[in-house]
Amino acid sequence: MSRSASIKVRCAAIVVLGLVAFGGCSAWFINKYFGIEAHAFAVRFWPPPTAAQVEERQLRKIAGWFSLDCGHVRRRVEADRAIACAQGALKTGRRFYVAFDYVGWDSYGVMGQAANSKDAIYEVRTDELGCGEFGCVATTGIVRTVDITRCERPTIGETPYGYLTCGATSGAK
Repeated sequence: MSRSASIKVRCAAIVVLGLVAFGGCSAWFINKYFGIEAHAFAVRFWPPPTAAQVEERQLRKIAGWFSLDCGHVRRRVEADRAIACAQGALKTGRRFYVAFDYVGWDSYGVMGQAANSKDAIYEVRTDELGCGEFGCVATTGIVRTVDITRCERPTIGETPYGYLTCGATSGAK
């Protein structure tokens, strides 16, 4: 190895060590003077996906490209347009997806339906433990479950709450 190559390797090692030391000191400085731990600092800038984002990602994956987006209905908002869109797409055999927010006893989440190109309808439910109808539950972080079930019957009905449901379902996808 030539002398100039050796000097370049040493300089690169010094730069890498300097960056590591700077990163460690920065984390210590932020924690000491601002009371924020490094991982909490990262979560503030890059928050984890919400239940709605996880749900929409699953529904789009099932429905596929160029599928009809019938909407995401927020809690206590009129759902007639989204239900009519999904039922119309079902009658014409078009791929679609639709989602509805809900609040349970000790959790909240998003429930949705999607139809793929093989005329199969799936129900996706994303449930996140936390605050529900009767108060909040203490958790040590995000406790989220995602359930995907295939509808046995190709019809979609409306529940008293305004959500779509598949009726009888089979096991997970």
